[in-house]
Amino acid sequence: MSWTARLNDAVPKLLLGGVSVDVYEWAQWTDTVANPPHRHTYFEICRVEGGRGEFVVSGRRHAIGAGDLLFARPGVRHQILSPDPPGIQLVWVAFDMTPAAAVSPLLQGFLAAQTPVVRDDGSTGAIWRALRAVADRPTLPGQHAQLASLAQALLLGLARAGLDSPPAAVSETDDDGHGRAIRNATRYIHDNLDRPLRVEELARHVHVSPRQLTRLFTDGLGTSPASYVERVRLDRAAALLVRTQQPIKHIAAALGYPDVASFTRAFGRRHGQPPGRFRSARDLSKVLTAPELNPNDSMTVNP
Repeated sequence: MSWTARLNDAVPKLLLGGVSVDVYEWAQWTDTVANPPHRHTYFEICRVEGGRGEFVVSGRRHAIGAGDLLFARPGVRHQILSPDPPGIQLVWVAFDMTPAAAVSPLLQGFLAAQTPVVRDDGSTGAIWRALRAVADRPTLPGQHAQLASLAQALLLGLARAGLDSPPAAVSETDDDGHGRAIRNATRYIHDNLDRPLRVEELARHVHVSPRQLTRLFTDGLGTSPASYVERVRLDRAAALLVRTQQPIKHIAAALGYPDVASFTRAFGRRHGQPPGRFRSARDLSKVLTAPELNPNDSMTVNP
């Protein structure tokens, strides 16, 4: 499977700062381009990896080369032209965005912007390379979650790059204190996976209201606190299944599940198969290909 095919399989949808994102395609291109003027009902953002050409937007020509970001916005006629040789090397993502009731200022600015070409400062290129590096590897436990996190970071970076005004002009609602609240909440989650965790407890720990914590998680991590807790539990469970020989009932109990049945149902939703089959499908002798464990991953419980 190619890295773009694995990425398309892993990241078809994201939640980003109050916006639901349906990803239609992750793709790459290495050749000449001479497509006719056309338009989409969705966003298509390309990064030029090499070569040169022109990006024609509403009849206006823009010279493009390596490191440029091209923003094809919904309803705007555009085309890409490149000479033969050297042609052009592109990576791109096509997606649609459906705003919810509350949208972060960053995404509000991006949805209203019109800028067609921006010079990448290197940050989005680094994330593209990280996405490819992870997607190029054989499928491993936790890989989909890692790809989703990188994809979220990439789309936020592209949104920031595509603003009409400089990024510093956009006022974010989350200050450093809010960032610390997310970090402290996620650390608390990782430290207490062996018992039930409610959003009220997490909120008290970081000194915010449950409603505010939910908003911070949604804006900053693209998921709710409860969904984040379950994702971390089940990715930890996948690592324990591959890297240890602990009985499944011990792993379930060590990760806060009341019984094996509820653990098996949750694990199947997350990883596509029950824990026993998941474990048997992998060669335990090849532990170097399995996810790394935190110190707490050695936890055991009495039968």
